[in-house]
Amino acid sequence: MDNRAPVATASTASSDDDDNMVAFYERTLELEEVGPDTYLSVDLWRPKGNRGVFGGQVIGQALAAASKTVGGGFRCNSFHCYFLAPGQNTEMIAYEVRRIRQGSSYCSRLVIAKQSGRVIFMAMASFQGPEPSVLRHQYAMPKVPPPESLISPEEHLRLKQQQNNTTKDIDVDRMAEHDVLPVETRHISMPKDQQGLPVKALWLRAKGDMSELGHSHHQSMLAYASDFALLSTSLRPFRLDSPEAKHRLSMLVSLDHTIWFHEPFRADEWLLYVMESPRTASGRGLAVGRIYTREGVLVASTAQEGVARSVALDPAADSGETLEFTNHIARLINIPAKL
Repeated sequence: MDNRAPVATASTASSDDDDNMVAFYERTLELEEVGPDTYLSVDLWRPKGNRGVFGGQVIGQALAAASKTVGGGFRCNSFHCYFLAPGQNTEMIAYEVRRIRQGSSYCSRLVIAKQSGRVIFMAMASFQGPEPSVLRHQYAMPKVPPPESLISPEEHLRLKQQQNNTTKDIDVDRMAEHDVLPVETRHISMPKDQQGLPVKALWLRAKGDMSELGHSHHQSMLAYASDFALLSTSLRPFRLDSPEAKHRLSMLVSLDHTIWFHEPFRADEWLLYVMESPRTASGRGLAVGRIYTREGVLVASTAQEGVARSVALDPAADSGETLEFTNHIARLINIPAKL
């Protein structure tokens, strides 16, 4: 982890803590203008074990850079990203924005991210002006336990420690990373007989109060958070973390990431992120997601493909068969709340 990253405080404390968290948010996605339509990151986070900095932070910063070149009234409707090389936290990233098109209803921006003059990331952003429409439909939000009934990842790690009856700290680095993230999550556990399905769901929200920030900030923060846990959905059928696993993961790296924004939302209010993976093959995994407000409004959709490589633990027993599933997103409906 970048040792320049600030320490985050709990999100459930006083207004001073809210101020601290907003300052942390601003640093996470903050950009310094260094030239015409050119911006430099001021903070980069490299998770423990990662080849490079967190991809979600690059996505969020790139969208923030593109948004700075768009006039009032326009909001991002889609953001298509390509990861070309891992970014390092030893050097800040420069984001160059090119104004491809400026129309009355839509405008387009190309973002090129560089380190040491090398292009590591590219993205195309589309922005739309206000437009009413009577044509509206959406997938219904699955019925899942509310976030208040679920424990945090930090609490899950502490319970795991207690269940192991050990006084030795476990996953200390992981707990520290959860503490400094600007987003908190609540994972929804699937019943044991469904844990091998390529489906996942979690609640997420930004820590602190973002009510004074414009909608582009909320979009950038959700773009940041949309990278959490999405690609790993493509690995769920293989139960790689179970004692019965037949493979060991050797690489999981994002190739591209897209987010579509459908409606306004607050990133500092609980949002449900439902993910599924329709296909893993040819050394690549594909996952798609839908993001809902608590009221059931579908506000964003995502898609991500990445390199997914593994090593067979017993090559002689590896049949290479394709596991097939029907669309199991409905399995998330009516999951009982568990503390």
